[in-house]
Amino acid sequence: QVPWRASMVSRASAQGAMVPGVRVHGDKVKDVEVAVDEQFRPVPVPNRLGVPLVYKKLPGTGGDDSGIRTNLIVRFMADPDDGFAPMDWQYGGPRGPAPPVVLARRDRLPFSSQDWATLDEYMSDWMDALSEADENRLEVSNRWLSHEAFKDRVRNERELRPTAFLSLQFPLGSIVVAEGLSAAELNGKEAEVTQFSRDRVGVTYPDRGVVALKPERLRLLSEPQALEEPAAKKQDTGEEKLRRQKEVERQEALAIARRFVECLFEDTFPEMGDLHLFGVGTSYHARAQEVLAVWQGAAKHMDLKVEDLADALERGSMPQFFEETCKKLADSKTPNSPYAVQLIRNNYAAVEWDTLT
Repeated sequence: QVPWRASMVSRASAQGAMVPGVRVHGDKVKDVEVAVDEQFRPVPVPNRLGVPLVYKKLPGTGGDDSGIRTNLIVRFMADPDDGFAPMDWQYGGPRGPAPPVVLARRDRLPFSSQDWATLDEYMSDWMDALSEADENRLEVSNRWLSHEAFKDRVRNERELRPTAFLSLQFPLGSIVVAEGLSAAELNGKEAEVTQFSRDRVGVTYPDRGVVALKPERLRLLSEPQALEEPAAKKQDTGEEKLRRQKEVERQEALAIARRFVECLFEDTFPEMGDLHLFGVGTSYHARAQEVLAVWQGAAKHMDLKVEDLADALERGSMPQFFEETCKKLADSKTPNSPYAVQLIRNNYAAVEWDTLT
């Protein structure tokens, strides 16, 4: 047991502070300190499991990547609906290795390489269950991708990875008792869980400060009870309806953007209903081909992100986003850059746009 130290993190950590996370590149997963900012995006499956994990791609290649044969991050970015990573995460082959990626928790609790290993193994088992299910794949996913199912797995495998997901083994506010400590006066004494590090649980005793203990020395006595909401809070307020509506709109935008990017990678024509959203629906066919060629160039050579497309769809700012993309592609000297140059010279004439709303 050791006194509380700065590397331990509580949910009340100051915004902007470094938090324990991981860096993933090729087949290597490394514990690092991460500064979470607005550029981080949610990782779909962990968020379905109740783990608010977010990621950010780092610029560059992360050093010599010529020996990389495996991209662990690809499977980790699987879509909860079908178990496959979106096209913009299909690295390897002609696209080359995935760039370095850092991951951390949005709630600022630690995320470790042990947490990664537990999640990765769980997701692999979920994908195996999906592949074996001839029917009712949605039912399989609903059964696997729940907070309770994942928490049960973590607790059942505590002996295998004792430091994995300490916040699920010993939730904040839980009452625990320590056993087998060299500080005999703490053995058998109840304490409250208040903080975490990657491999220690910070507990508070009534008569002393926070002490960082190994999870193997702790036994869970009770978890904090969820408070009953007042009746007024349970009512479906206008604010709650607006939140749900925005979430539905976000999911719709992501689905459309993902579908469009997949078409770009597969060199297939987008769905008719999506054409005007991306400026490809103009009756001037030569212009439509130029616009589509720019999107394809951005997807294949400039790492066009589904999330950025979805943001532009939600905000109604797709024309501005396309013009920015066009200018970057024109400067890139990649195979499709001449189409971007032509569009810029013609001031994007005859390009027509529609919005989601």
